[in-house]
Amino acid sequence: MKGTLFNKEGHLAEETLKALKFDILIDEELICVLTHISDCQKCAGSFADSFEDDELTDAPLGFEEKVQIKIKGTKQSNIQFSVYCVKVAVAASIALMMVFSNGLNSLASTKTNYVKPLDLSIVNSVNANLNTFSQKIIKLEVFNNDKEKK
Repeated sequence: MKGTLFNKEGHLAEETLKALKFDILIDEELICVLTHISDCQKCAGSFADSFEDDELTDAPLGFEEKVQIKIKGTKQSNIQFSVYCVKVAVAASIALMMVFSNGLNSLASTKTNYVKPLDLSIVNSVNANLNTFSQKIIKLEVFNNDKEKK
């Protein structure tokens, strides 16, 4: 029946709108029709216009305010999520800059009165290896060596 849901122009047929209105569509058809209505202004308008004034009921008292509050809450949570994403991106960028620069070495070699590192040889060797590896990545030697090994 999926072929009869739509007319020649690709919009919902009158019979489909009536079936939707009276809730007699099967689940697959209902999903297809509702997906189409969500994308097609003309069909959404036709479906809304299919109801008479006496078929519609008034929204309960305070309904509009509740909807507006939820919309504002959604917008606020989207803003908070965006700010969180920016913070994570900045933190990841700083971490990568430290890893691929001499940041670890300079942090490890700073002397403070509170914490005195016992042995910096491990940190220095890790930093040297990271510097070497980052230089190989920059020169694409890592990928060339992989090709030569194969």
